[in-house]
Formats: sequence, C-alpha cells, structure tokens
Amino acid sequence: MSAQLETWRVSTPEGVFETDLETLKQWIVEGCVQPNDKVSKGNLSWLDAGRVPMLRAAFAAERVPYDPAAAASSPTPEVSANKPAQAAAMPVRSVAIPSAASVCSQHPEAEGKYVCRDCGNGFCDQCPKFVGASKIPLCPLCGDLCSPIAQLRHKAARQTFQTSGFGFADFGRALGYPLQHKLALVFGAAFYGLLLLAGFRGRLVASVIMFGCISHVISQVAWGRMDRSFMPDFSEFSLWDDLAVPFGLGIGVTVVTWGPTIALIVVLLFGLFNGSASSPSPLAQAPPDKNEAASDPNGLSPIFDPNADPKKLEEADKKLNQLRPGYQISQEAEKSKKQLNDPTGGLLLFTKYLAGGMVIVLLLLLSLGWAIFYYPMALAVAGYTQSFSSVINPLVGLDTIRRMGLTYFKAFGMVLVIQVVGFVVAVIVAVITAPLALPFFGNLPAMFIDGSVTFYFNLVIACVLGLSLYKCADRLGIEVD
Repeated sequence: MSAQLETWRVSTPEGVFETDLETLKQWIVEGCVQPNDKVSKGNLSWLDAGRVPMLRAAFAAERVPYDPAAAASSPTPEVSANKPAQAAAMPVRSVAIPSAASVCSQHPEAEGKYVCRDCGNGFCDQCPKFVGASKIPLCPLCGDLCSPIAQLRHKAARQTFQTSGFGFADFGRALGYPLQHKLALVFGAAFYGLLLLAGFRGRLVASVIMFGCISHVISQVAWGRMDRSFMPDFSEFSLWDDLAVPFGLGIGVTVVTWGPTIALIVVLLFGLFNGSASSPSPLAQAPPDKNEAASDPNGLSPIFDPNADPKKLEEADKKLNQLRPGYQISQEAEKSKKQLNDPTGGLLLFTKYLAGGMVIVLLLLLSLGWAIFYYPMALAVAGYTQSFSSVINPLVGLDTIRRMGLTYFKAFGMVLVIQVVGFVVAVIVAVITAPLALPFFGNLPAMFIDGSVTFYFNLVIACVLGLSLYKCADRLGIEVD
C-alpha cells in the first residue's frame, strides 16, 4: 500500500479524525495540528505528533494560515480513490455554537447534530457528507468541516469550568479523581505498598514510580485531561522518560525544598565537631620561659638536688602541685564559680549563647518554612515542565506563584490539609497494628497500609496542583485542550 493510502488518526478535543499522511501534513502546516496532539498510524499506539519522525518536517516547515473564505468558495470536494478530499480541514478550536444550529437547516423537524464551522448551519445525522470511509463530516452547502454539536457543548462547558475560579468544589474533584480508575488505583496502591517492604532498593523504586505518577497527573490535569488515567502509558516504555526523568525531578524537588535545611544541619554539625576538636584542654599549660625551658623544661630539678636552695625547692614543689590533674580541675571549678557569682560576666556569657542559639533557631525555622511552603510549587513545576533546570531554579516557582496569586495559596492550604490527614491516618494505623509488629522486621502491615494510603493521597495532591494550574492557564500561558 502506498504512503498516500495509509490511514492516520488524529485525536483532538473535537473528536478523532481519520485522514491520509499528506493531508495530515497539510493540517500541520496550516497550524491545525499541534505537536502535543495525539496521532496514530492505523491501529498502532497513540503518539505525540511532534515525536513522529515522518511529521517533523511538516512541523519545521513555514506554516500558512488557513483561509475559510477560500475554502467556502471552492466547490464541494469529490471523493477520489487515490486522493481523499483536501477540504476536510481540521476544526478551528472554537466553541461558538450558532443558535440556528440547534435544528437542521435542511430538515427543520430534525435536531441539529453537526454545525459547519464556516457557514454556521446546523445539520442532522443524514445531511453531512463524509470523506470515503472516514468519519470526517463535511458541510453539504460549503464543503467545510462540520463539528459535532455535542462535543462543542462539552468543550464550552469545560471552558466555563476553567474560568469558574478555584475553590472547595475543586478539592472535592481532586478527592474523587483517583476513584475514577478503581482498578489502576488498587493495583498501584498495592504495588507501591509492597515495594516499601523490599528494603532500600524497593523504596527507591517506589519513590520513582510515585513521582512519575504525580508528575503525570499534574501535567494531564493542567491540560484539562481529567478523564485520563493517573498511571503513565507503559506500552512504549522508555528507560529515560519513565525512570531517569522522574528520578531526576524527584532529586530536584528535594534539593530546592529541603536543601537549605539539610545544608544548615550539616554546617552546624561540622562546626560543632570542629569546635570540640579545636577546644583547648583544661590541663594545658602556658608555655614556659625560653631560657628556663632550655635547661629545665618543667623547673623541677631542685627536687632532685639534695643541696638545693630551700626557696628554689619550695618553688619547684609548687610547680609540681600545679601539674597535677586535681589542681587543674579545682582551678577550673573556682573560675566557673567566680563567673557565676559575677552578675556582669554571667549575663554577658548568657547573652552570647542566647544570641547564637536564637540565630540558629531562626535559620532552621526559615528553612523549614521554605520547604513546607514551596514544596507544592516545586511539584507543580516538575510535573508541568518536566525540566530539571526549571525545578531547581526557585525563581521559576516564585514567578509562577506571583502569576497564580490567591489560587496558589488556596492550593497550598488544600495540600497542607491532605498531608495532615495522611499523617493522622498513619498514626492511627500504626497504633491499631502495633501488636502485629515483628522483631527485626518492624510493623509490616502498618508499612503496607500506610504506603497504600499515601499513594492515594499523593494522587489527590497532584490533582489539586493540576487543577490550580488549569484554572490559571490564561495567566500562565498554558495551552489547555
């Protein structure tokens, strides 16, 4: 079969359309097919149009605008065995439905099922012409593409939903989102819970899978595809896209959120150990006089001289007493006692340590506050951009927060509530299953149940963030479906 007769399918918000390769390339040049639209050759798997090698040249070509007036003035296309009609152009992404389209323009007694995107006439099921064996409806009057009215109404409802604002209703939608795909939810939660029981490697794999699902949900919901499953499509498994990218994004989220806290703790520990190692010993002595050290380093030689002068013998005996540990300990205790009895010295010492402690506590609180506040935005940036450089750059997230405004703070509050509820559930599960804990293994039932519940809550968090991006698509420049 020649390339011209190969059947291609294109999935758009208006429906699925069938065509040949050359017509599909023409749609791409006209700008009717975007790189993120799904296409399929025959009955093969769906792919992003921009990833299909045969279509890259069309995307790289200079696009010419589609002229509806020229299409309307052209004669009605005839079906040809070698070349399907070219007038079946892809639909304009518009949801405007003329009021006259509610009834068929040629059969007033019939309800309108299709509307012409150019002339605006409505038609029943019997009126539109179809290109060959395809399901592309053409207007019988002007030959332009007809769009199903039901799909246009559905798209109009989705646009109304998008502009309705972000609130508690969206929180309810997020809670019910994982339940739309019960089989995938049960399988994913059970698999995630089992991986948590498999040691460090199992936990690492579980984290990659969980973050892959989170980023997939955020990207799909942000585009308005809430009907899609939260599980990634593993039919075309890619080691880079399905493992390496989620792992890298997870590291980026950890670095940009908890990085300051981790760095501060490391610096404090390093400084503490350094201070302990470099602190002088209480038994350390002041360096002796150079002349005396040359002949008698400790000045104790008169003790061993029976004819020594009594005064020198007394001085040597005092030096010997000062070298004893008990003397040094008593001297340090006396010094500490004097400092405690001195209100001025004690106050200065207390103020010094208090100021240092307050600075440390303040830095820790600021880093913890940053991690808690920025974590949802880090997930949102990772899910939508799929870019490590964007994730670790906090300016990207802060600019997104500025554009979203109050919507992000609402989403942050919802995420915080979900995390608190998840923590409470984990505590309850741990208490109930405490008698089932095993030596050397821990509470395996609690780990499994907590992992399964965590899987669900993370999907809800991802849906909340995706909906917040979807509701701010106009401010963020997101081209939703």
